[in-house]
Amino acid sequence: MRAAYRVLAGRLHPDRMVDGSPAERALADRRMREVNEAWHVLQDPVRRRAYDDSRIQGRRASTAAGPSSTAGKRPTTVVPVDDDDLVDVLPEMTGVQAGLFRHLPWVVLVVLFGLIFVGTAYATHGGDDAPQRRPVEAGTCIDVATGPTTTIVPCTGPHELQIVARVDSATACPADTERRRLGTDGLFDCVTAGS
Repeated sequence: MRAAYRVLAGRLHPDRMVDGSPAERALADRRMREVNEAWHVLQDPVRRRAYDDSRIQGRRASTAAGPSSTAGKRPTTVVPVDDDDLVDVLPEMTGVQAGLFRHLPWVVLVVLFGLIFVGTAYATHGGDDAPQRRPVEAGTCIDVATGPTTTIVPCTGPHELQIVARVDSATACPADTERRRLGTDGLFDCVTAGS
């Protein structure tokens, strides 16, 4: 008991509450007085016996009144509460708010993992959805479909056109070639008819 008293007295001593708020200092002061009073009761045999007797009489009174008024229920002890013992709490939450706070960490994790999954999918396969454009070089054979589509085909098989050279707008195509713009890179293609 002496060790417990020293621990509590050291924890509640006013010198330790210098940085505390006025409410914390008042609460520590009140608790320190209670600890000191309890220590004095325990040190004095007469006061300790009177305290024990009052506790025993209080139990007898509550058990004598208990069975007639609360049949089958456990007796409860009412403890008086000072205003200093009350703690301000947040206002009561609705069911939706409580559910949101209870499940918010899981929702955040699911959204985060979803964003990571989608982000990595686009980062690694972003160009797979768009048609891949290979650079068209001289010597390439192509088939031209209706519209803006051209298909690169092997020159060993049937093909419509063969690119002989690629030139800019200021350069002329070689003889026996036709000038066409098949790519989107700004160059013109000098082509001949294929087989």
